[in-house]
Amino acid sequence: MSRSMSTIVAVLLSFAVMAASAQEVPMEDRLVSVTHEIRMSLALATIAANSPTLADLRLHAQQLINLLEGTAGAHFVHLAEGIETSSGLLTEMHDLRPQFEMAALPDVVRSRVVASARNVTTFLELALASTLSSLSQRRLGEANADLLRAYAFLLAAYEKPCEATYIPGWWTILRAYNLVTRLETPQES
Repeated sequence: MSRSMSTIVAVLLSFAVMAASAQEVPMEDRLVSVTHEIRMSLALATIAANSPTLADLRLHAQQLINLLEGTAGAHFVHLAEGIETSSGLLTEMHDLRPQFEMAALPDVVRSRVVASARNVTTFLELALASTLSSLSQRRLGEANADLLRAYAFLLAAYEKPCEATYIPGWWTILRAYNLVTRLETPQES
């Protein structure tokens, strides 16, 4: 077997192992993990949008891109050794979607969860596009504006309900799986 073919086989095997391990994690734990990653993405977007220089902004924007796309993403850049990487929020949402469609939930709840998953994925894709746009900007103000848009899309994906009208997103899914209390209760360190 040629070296390039061996590499391809190794990569495919690693994807199979990652997919199998993702299936073994209980749904509730996966949803909590995605919640934490969305929160992290909001933090990265905030840091990037408020960066004092284009170099700082680009570093934090790239971290956000890595979190959204994961190591297999087209725009992934390995930034430093020892930094934990993931499959990416977008990959996770695409992997969760069929499970939401088959979930043992009442039909009306399942349809809301599937629609919410579609919304979350769309908002994450829009956040990615805005973040990628920020990398091409030559002026700090324009790059900041792109990242503020990315933040707005991420906030829409997170969809923590309030008294105002909102578009169903991530918290609709968490409510369907009865995880709101678990995530709103302070965790012991």
